[in-house]
Amino acid sequence: MLNQYIRSFGMLRSLLHGLTLLFILLMGPAYFLKDAPATELFFGGVLPAMVPLILVVLMLDVLMSKVWKDGADDERRQQLDRVINHHLMLAAILLVAWLGVFLPGMII
Repeated sequence: MLNQYIRSFGMLRSLLHGLTLLFILLMGPAYFLKDAPATELFFGGVLPAMVPLILVVLMLDVLMSKVWKDGADDERRQQLDRVINHHLMLAAILLVAWLGVFLPGMII
């Protein structure tokens, strides 16, 4: 199943999806561990700072997928629609997870 996923989306997109899922999973502990002395730098600084970069890469690939859809046949259009939908879904989940960690400090 994973091999079929990688083939349908391509290696780089699959790695991007995997990295996005990893960041989504790490955002949960980041909310609780960002003030712990041992993990403060990673969960309080590095992780929240990397999320906008991943979101930009996801959105750039959405843009390029929309460009490639213009001259593509029907099968390729369906594949690019799946890519766009997966990117937007992962970006929305990552954004919500990031805002949960990042915004409580800004509201106060």
